[in-house]
Amino acid sequence: MGWVKANFRLIAACTSIFLATFIVGAFIGNHLQVGPFDRSITAKAERGKRINVLLMGIDARGNETNSRSDTMILASIDSKAKKIAMVWIPRDTRVEVKKNHYDKINSVNYLQGPEAACKVTGDLLNIQVDHYIVTNFTGFAKIIDILGGVTLDVEGNMFHKDVDPQLCINLSPGVQKLNGQDALSYVRYRGGPTADIGRTGRQQKFVKALADEMFKGRTILKLPELLPELAKNVDTNITLTDMMTMAKLGTDLDSLEIYTQTLPGYAYTDRQTGGSYWQADPKIAAGIIDDLFAGKKYDVAQDPPNWVKKQPQIKLDPVVEEDPEITDDEDEDKEDIGDLDNPEQTEGQPLPGDTTSGDDIVQPETGADNILPDDSKETPTPEPEQQLTPVPELPGDHTGMDGY
Repeated sequence: MGWVKANFRLIAACTSIFLATFIVGAFIGNHLQVGPFDRSITAKAERGKRINVLLMGIDARGNETNSRSDTMILASIDSKAKKIAMVWIPRDTRVEVKKNHYDKINSVNYLQGPEAACKVTGDLLNIQVDHYIVTNFTGFAKIIDILGGVTLDVEGNMFHKDVDPQLCINLSPGVQKLNGQDALSYVRYRGGPTADIGRTGRQQKFVKALADEMFKGRTILKLPELLPELAKNVDTNITLTDMMTMAKLGTDLDSLEIYTQTLPGYAYTDRQTGGSYWQADPKIAAGIIDDLFAGKKYDVAQDPPNWVKKQPQIKLDPVVEEDPEITDDEDEDKEDIGDLDNPEQTEGQPLPGDTTSGDDIVQPETGADNILPDDSKETPTPEPEQQLTPVPELPGDHTGMDGY
């Protein structure tokens, strides 16, 4: 009898262990497989999890294979709810690229690669970003031409003159069909008072118009020409299987709700370096994806915190210039010219690293009151004009205030 009871206890214990193992295994398979165990787009779509993809536009030229990310968009796809949230991240957004070292987010892709850009973006928005798509702007224009252009209402005159004809912008306001080069000009343009922040708003408008164009029935007929161009100009870590899954999700795009938002923040100047940044509002950034899916919108320009408003201005010591060498003839005229040992200070002080041009050096004036003495008929040889050493351009960075 005791032997039967012992066997019953053993069988009950083994059954309990089996059931516990089965339940834990089922939990891992259904809940934890998406995450550290399986981060594929296909697995996330099957389980109704959000798919986060970082889209980056670069302007690599010549033999360059990579450059700074001029455009950064985080796209979060909720296949279960049939919604897409897209957050435009300004290229000058200040982020921590390594411990206690900050830089603009557009430098991460060039210096550390797209995987690092995914990591920094995920930390900024408090989400997991596993996938990226990088498109070169040159390929972007060709892809738009293959699609037959994009119909868009241009808000106003957009003009930018450049020595390179490919970088010139000349768009007129009104509804029009933009070809590849004009579409590229539209999404690049940074003119106007809002500069890069205004550009992100125009890009959101363009993406919606492009989505309408891409998912028209006739686009499938252009795939033989479109796919090779995509393969040539797009770099991604998305597998072919996951691409097919995304293509299937794309067929329902007409029924999807798309929410767009530029990352809210405020202009910030680093007191130590003098660098200008876009400082994202950390509280908003950490929950902005959830907020967009919930239908919430934010003003892009947020009020800076009080410590930013009250920060002291940068005070710099005046730049001391060497006195020009004075000849004997010039010494006689010193009284007419003025005291060169104490030149008057000009308004405003140069920032560190500024190069003093020849126009800033005090030169003796010429005129009726400044004639050489009669005993000297020689004309003093003018000093050669000071040549400025051009500041070298950072590799991979082809942008400026107007978009280049």
